Amino acid sequence: MSVLEIVLSVTCAALAVSLVVAWGLLLGARRRIAQLKRSIRTERPRIRLVPTPSDAVRTVVGTAISLKDKGLSGTLRGSIDDLARWADVERPDLARMASRDGTVAILFSDIEGSTALNHALGDRGWVQLLSRHDAVVNRAVSRHGGYVIKTQGDGFMVAFTDAAQAVAAAAEVQRRITRARPGSRLSGVAVRIGVHQGSAVHRDGDLFGRNVAYAARVAAQAEGGEVLVSDGALESLEQTHGDDRPAVLESREVDLKGIPGTQVVHAIDWKV
Repeated sequence: MSVLEIVLSVTCAALAVSLVVAWGLLLGARRRIAQLKRSIRTERPRIRLVPTPSDAVRTVVGTAISLKDKGLSGTLRGSIDDLARWADVERPDLARMASRDGTVAILFSDIEGSTALNHALGDRGWVQLLSRHDAVVNRAVSRHGGYVIKTQGDGFMVAFTDAAQAVAAAAEVQRRITRARPGSRLSGVAVRIGVHQGSAVHRDGDLFGRNVAYAARVAAQAEGGEVLVSDGALESLEQTHGDDRPAVLESREVDLKGIPGTQVVHAIDWKV
């Protein structure tokens, strides 16, 4: 065999080995891609607890603009109202979360005096406080089967199948916030929460919209550290828990903005 033939044979053998190795790598890569696709389809979306820089900027700038346009009292009530309006327009599909009796429980929450806290803490301190607050709320919502519809600044709008889940989550939030150790970011923070349960409807958004607005108005009546529920939510609690439902500390008649007539809200004992 000539030298040329030997060189050609070695070259062909090397090429054959290279092709085999490349083919093996390609098969391995295809298997890895398939695994990644399966994991993406099955993996539950993770709750983001720490706000991104863009979230922080939107929160600070939004608060400043709101304060300028609405004044202090308007800003304190604004996040809940804005969340309710957003849900009416953007999320008619929330009716799919309804329980068997065709109702859905809506929870609204926010931090009492958030604008003053933002001013006192500064932007960096406020964002750090929001991170801790959001972690507490998200954890409670997840533990009790809720679904965070939207957050805005310090405000949360959450859907539950029934009021019992919503009140259990609200009670956990209040307990964790009020038991924050001295010196922590959450020390001295007061959260107000309102819960309403009512009919869920189809995509026209009509009745569902009214119940979203009702839940927002109930939350707006709450003081820091309170969990207020509507008559509809209290009736649901009685149906699911009977005499073992959470105790009512106080019932009071209120006028809810945009809701005809006098309504009754109930402060729930969440400390037990």
